[in-house]
Amino acid sequence: MKQFNMSFFLTSIILSSNLLTISPVLAQKKNNHSSEINSQSTLASSENSVDEYQDFQFINKNIVGNLIVQKHWINDSTISTKSFFPLSFPNQSPNTVSNWQPQLQELKKLPTLVSQTQNDPRSPYFGEILDNTPPYFGEIINVDQLEDISPEHWAYEAVRSLVEKYRCISDSQEGAFNGNRVMNRYEFAAVLNTCLLKVTRSISSLNNIFVEREDLAAIQRLQAEFSTELKDITAKIDNLEERVASLENRQFSTTTVLRGSVNFNVIGAFGDRQAVPSGQSPTEDLDNTNTTFSARTTLSLDTSFTGKDRLRTTIQAGNVSNFGASFTGTDMTRLIGATNTDNDIVVSTLFYEFPVGKKGIVAIAPLADFPTRIFPALNPVSSISNFGAESPIYSFAFGTGAVAYYQFTDKFAAGISYLTTSGSDVDEGLFNGQYTALTQLTYTPSNKLGIALTYGRYYAPSPGSTVNITGSKGSEFAQLPFGEDTATSSNAWGLQFTYKLSDKLILGGWGSYFKANAETSPNVSGFSGSSGDDADIWSWAVTASLKDLGKLGSQLSFVFGMPPKVTNNDVVEREDRDTSLHFELSYRYPLTDRIFITPGLLVITNPEHNANNDTTWVGLMRTTFNF
Repeated sequence: MKQFNMSFFLTSIILSSNLLTISPVLAQKKNNHSSEINSQSTLASSENSVDEYQDFQFINKNIVGNLIVQKHWINDSTISTKSFFPLSFPNQSPNTVSNWQPQLQELKKLPTLVSQTQNDPRSPYFGEILDNTPPYFGEIINVDQLEDISPEHWAYEAVRSLVEKYRCISDSQEGAFNGNRVMNRYEFAAVLNTCLLKVTRSISSLNNIFVEREDLAAIQRLQAEFSTELKDITAKIDNLEERVASLENRQFSTTTVLRGSVNFNVIGAFGDRQAVPSGQSPTEDLDNTNTTFSARTTLSLDTSFTGKDRLRTTIQAGNVSNFGASFTGTDMTRLIGATNTDNDIVVSTLFYEFPVGKKGIVAIAPLADFPTRIFPALNPVSSISNFGAESPIYSFAFGTGAVAYYQFTDKFAAGISYLTTSGSDVDEGLFNGQYTALTQLTYTPSNKLGIALTYGRYYAPSPGSTVNITGSKGSEFAQLPFGEDTATSSNAWGLQFTYKLSDKLILGGWGSYFKANAETSPNVSGFSGSSGDDADIWSWAVTASLKDLGKLGSQLSFVFGMPPKVTNNDVVEREDRDTSLHFELSYRYPLTDRIFITPGLLVITNPEHNANNDTTWVGLMRTTFNF
């Protein structure tokens, strides 16, 4: 008995070194749903894209698992079969030592088709020879059911015999091997290769089955007959193995998807003098020669734990000026996608979102979230400006908190958010500092029309040191109607719409109204006021997006509107007397699938709603690299 055990052990080792070589591959399904990386906000602004807000469903439901798939490449087509467990037959008794040893020597002479063995940790069969777990039996097809193999061919009987003895062919999804036609030689060679592999693995399992001499002869004849096809298959599999190994080496994580973008920006502002608030006269020249060249880098890591949720961590670094009030004298020229961290790396966004049923989504964010990542802003353009990116009704909602959105029917959806910039402040916390509560009802009666009604409640004890009342859009008076140190609240209403005129031309627009209230008495030199003072702030815009102009994937965007304006204020000294108009034109052109150039022009008439100010122009040339 001891002699048998030792012989059996040596037999297993020898057989392990002669496995037929079809190497299983780790299959990773690439997530198609690709989305823009850039997050959009007032304090951590980045390039606006409607696609960014729709990628909740991006989550790779097949995030790299250890799914083992065996692929045979045949005439540029692929046949996939399930991974195989060793098949053995406990009901059959092993032959005597004198019978199986000569057969073993014959098996050693068989050509080796692959190098995968139980001793290779990458192999799905690694360690199986030591596994006492009962073998897995999939559904087995009788050879007579293999409709694609012609019974007239001599190989049919040979394969039938091998299948009946060693069960070396498993059922495919269709119950037949790749169709209802005569199997060609390459397809038959693939089936043969699989069968030979299973025969060898069955022999090398604990419950050994030993081939008979006639079976060895049949195998050798089959291999000789299909040697050319088997070599061709082996070469293609080797190539596939190299490609898979390359992908595995480059793989970032089995649960995390890394995306990135780099923007190169050439920006310049043009005009006579820097803008000043309404009622004043400009005195400082605008330096037209200060054209800048800057860059921003964004890395976004999306991690899923269930296949349906997402943890997003975004880090940024850049030196891009937003060309706002510190340069032109007005935030009406402020650009989107302008991150200036002095090239220090910072975490700009951090949130976790998960589905609620099949129609809802909830996001919890400790850092820099914003509603339009989930709420539809109904703005079809890819804007270069802060004002053109979205309605001001969204811009004062930003920070730490939660956002929820639910699609009740095909036509009606609603969302709610609560965000604060003082969430990590131990003195103010989530509820005692600046905050914005927002709710929206979205109505989409058809696939061409969308309408959204939004309401927001805002409060800030010191709006000049946090998100101001209009999210840094519009005039200084609109942002701070009672001064930067006066506690201010606001009730705001917004109406947004989008209409699809054709597959390429989409219109959009919005109107917003803010009713601001001074919660404390203004304490600013130059004017007087009292607690309870009110101010009315209005804004509107129309937008248009023309896609695929000149090249598939391109987008021409146009924005025309009035930035937020104080039309009435109990503090009359901070009321806008004239009207500014915003004109914007940009063209996003794809050089490749991942490289885009965006020239854009921004024109502001009567900046700061002050006719004493000269028209200000801002030109931009942006090159975006996505990876």
